[in-house]
Amino acid sequence: MLLEGEKMDKKTQIDSRGKRIGKFVLKTIVYFAILMALIYLYEYSGLTSVHFIYNEF
Repeated sequence: MLLEGEKMDKKTQIDSRGKRIGKFVLKTIVYFAILMALIYLYEYSGLTSVHFIYNEF
């Protein structure tokens, strides 16, 4: 909301919108990378494979 006497040109609005879009895209990429790393580590750990600690008994 602009107060009386303040002026905001279109370039400032476009930059602000561009920054918001850039932050959204960057956050999406970071969250996707974290999700992929977690999935990779889960698959790498072999939790779905049948490995028993006490398979000698």
